[in-house]
Amino acid sequence: MSRIKILPDHIKHMIAAGEVIEGPFSVVKELMENSIDAGSTRIEVEIADSGMKKIVVRDNGSGMSREDVSLSIREHATSKIEDIDSLSHIRTYGFRGEALSSIASVSDLTIFTRASGEDIGSRLNSRSGDVTVTDFAGASGTTVIVENLFFNFPARKKFLKSRKVEQRFIREIFLKMALVSYEVAFSLDIDGSRIVTFSPCNDRFERLTQIYGKAVSDNLYYDSLTDLKVTISGYLSKPGFVKASRNMQLFYINGRPVDYKYMSFHLSRAYEAVIPRGKYPAAVIFLDIDTSLIDVNIHPAKREVKVFDQPYIDSLVYSLAEKVLNRSHSVPLSVFDFPANDTVPGYDGKKLADSGSISSAPVLPVRDVVYSRRESMPEIVSDSAPSYLFERGVITAASGDAQVKTETDEKPLVIVGVVFDTYVLVQEGDLLHMIDFHAAHERMLYDSIIADDYDSDVQNLIFPHTMTLAPEEFRVLFENIDEFERFGFAIDEFPDYTVVVRSVPVITAKDNIDDLLNDILNRIVHESSGGEINEKFAASLACHSAKRAGDSLSRADMESLVAEVMSMKYDLRCPHGRPYLYTLKKYDLERMFKR
Repeated sequence: MSRIKILPDHIKHMIAAGEVIEGPFSVVKELMENSIDAGSTRIEVEIADSGMKKIVVRDNGSGMSREDVSLSIREHATSKIEDIDSLSHIRTYGFRGEALSSIASVSDLTIFTRASGEDIGSRLNSRSGDVTVTDFAGASGTTVIVENLFFNFPARKKFLKSRKVEQRFIREIFLKMALVSYEVAFSLDIDGSRIVTFSPCNDRFERLTQIYGKAVSDNLYYDSLTDLKVTISGYLSKPGFVKASRNMQLFYINGRPVDYKYMSFHLSRAYEAVIPRGKYPAAVIFLDIDTSLIDVNIHPAKREVKVFDQPYIDSLVYSLAEKVLNRSHSVPLSVFDFPANDTVPGYDGKKLADSGSISSAPVLPVRDVVYSRRESMPEIVSDSAPSYLFERGVITAASGDAQVKTETDEKPLVIVGVVFDTYVLVQEGDLLHMIDFHAAHERMLYDSIIADDYDSDVQNLIFPHTMTLAPEEFRVLFENIDEFERFGFAIDEFPDYTVVVRSVPVITAKDNIDDLLNDILNRIVHESSGGEINEKFAASLACHSAKRAGDSLSRADMESLVAEVMSMKYDLRCPHGRPYLYTLKKYDLERMFKR
């Protein structure tokens, strides 16, 4: 007797339904996708008892004819594709014809629909495999009612989360779908109460503000990158805006919300120097790609999408985050807030007056100053006058209150000086720029070292330097000895993991050789942020050669630094990712002091 049997159709349908319908949120997702595909401009969702008792999705889309509604709950019945070639050019959310069939297999299903142009619509009832279709006199569009979900599938019902968790899943998928379909009006009712209402928007940012509020959207930067067949864009955290979890890291491919398991990793790499450990940047990223370069047919619930070149997409995510951070960042007023009646740091323990405490003022939004990159470096003219004014293109000197003539309408920059032995302050009209001179100098050196025409000058050591390395570092050093020699090192190999350094790059000649070599080797062996070997060399050499906090800066140093920074030809972060230029408005200071 044969042990292999052909399963009955109703069991096959339930197995297929179990792959597509994971819980109530899956029903909401599939029905919302159908409504969006139908060209709806208004979609209403109603939930009762976390979706277990009832789910209603109502739209004003194209609707279905009587013939179509009868076919709609048949397995693999779809209007989205026609042949195998269509799978390579999918732009709709649905395409396999499994959603309504799966839902009907595990629930009591009712569909009210009328196609535009028809006088009479159709009402479909599906109960335990029995299907009836009758007339329906109602508005055009479609309403789907799902009741008693999983009534015949106790194994799946048993493993659902608590009612509150399932309700949270529904809200999350509702917001994900509403975010990308910004031109559609949405509403969500839970247990008879209106929870969310979204009016149609003009763009994604407006919908983002509707969902998360202005306090969040004002703390996001938008940027994009475009290749021949790929565009990646998104809204990502400003450096000071962090989240306690990854719940605001969303990824869309051609408008489809998908799980992208490497997204958080690449964002953390980009933000590691500007956010605290254990905190996460917010990011809503959209990848628009030629449909022939992706496969959306790899997951029953369509949560995953296979792309033609995953490492390339990974690099785009990382590069987008880097581009977002490579700009001038202004300082939010809240950075300078002190609690009422608390001690002002460095003010001999005196208190702020109750009536005028800074904390009573509203926190102002961050104001961004983003300069465009310039084609050429400014000409530097220096003398010994007490005050230095940087006009776009020329540094001139002025004493006292002498009026300075400018060649452009732009405000001159006044180099105020250095504070805390670390930051150069520069005034430009009503703006105060703060430059971390070590990080800025490091970026400039890095770009110079990484350039193709870089030729390292060599400093021969009078007394060769001997040091002992760990076995792994010893191996890595001599595996990359050509690279070390290209950058100016002459290193000989000796037994017991000992090396003798006979020359070093001139720019690092005054640095501790042990620290320098250990830093380079540590980057190559352990650094998780990737990059080519020459980039890691350049980052280490730049870091060890740059002016450091505490070093004295001459006026000529400050002039040169400001001219280079304000030329905007460099990324506004050091090679480690730290920003080195922030801007504060005079208006913010006046608000702080109640002026």
